[in-house]
Amino acid sequence: MRNLLYSFFVLFFFSNTAFAYIDPASGSAIISLIIGAAVVIGVFLKIFWYKLKSLIGTKVNNERPSKVTKNNKNI
Repeated sequence: MRNLLYSFFVLFFFSNTAFAYIDPASGSAIISLIIGAAVVIGVFLKIFWYKLKSLIGTKVNNERPSKVTKNNKNI
């Protein structure tokens, strides 16, 4: 069994030629996969951060200041 594993390792990783082709569509799919993974990680971290802040007890202030008109009346 050990000899079979060693021979597979040598044949698979140390071959001289590779008969492979990557077309342009594969390249764009890989790029979109990388971008999608970055977005998913970002959204996960944002959700985790807000849950962590709510667990600690700090509030997120989402209130917008009101506009003041020329007559100093709030809208």
